[in-house]
Amino acid sequence: MTSATARRLSAAYLALRLTPGAAVRYVGTATRLHGPATVQPCSCGMCAADVLRGLPATRYELRTADGRPTGVTHVRHTSVIPEPSEDELMNAVLGLTMRATAEYLRRLLRRTFPGVKFSVRCGRGHGMQRYEITVGWSGGPSRTAVATVTAPLLAQYGNPEQCRPAWIAVTVGGRRHFGEPSASAIHLNRAPAA
Repeated sequence: MTSATARRLSAAYLALRLTPGAAVRYVGTATRLHGPATVQPCSCGMCAADVLRGLPATRYELRTADGRPTGVTHVRHTSVIPEPSEDELMNAVLGLTMRATAEYLRRLLRRTFPGVKFSVRCGRGHGMQRYEITVGWSGGPSRTAVATVTAPLLAQYGNPEQCRPAWIAVTVGGRRHFGEPSASAIHLNRAPAA
């Protein structure tokens, strides 16, 4: 691998991840500015030359919360810590447990398809398998009919900018839960009618 290729790969890996105007906490070497700030792509001569050569931007410049320049440029990505917005904090706090999500789905399926017995099980194991739900039933509705009921728990397709599940409410064990379903996948297993 040539040094030019290595530099391109390194720049692509370190490319800016924060959008212009993102709120951050600065923890770099300019200690007088430690604290809240916003970031923009760096506009110093070196960074501008790299961008003109086709390399992705890799450094930030600091701005005040109202967008005024602070004079600090060429800031590494390791010197800023993103500050989550209030909406992001609420979404993180209000994620439903797998048990509550499975219970909601079980009740929804029984209400939608009365008389059909459904088995709704939470995933076991490690990693993403813990966030999977398996739905089983025999006879009754088709896989497509059941998928139509389960799909909204995975994503809200009406809003292309934010493909997140619609929030739901369910009471489990006498306690009311409200928030975003935590399922990453829902597997449908229909057995033939006996």
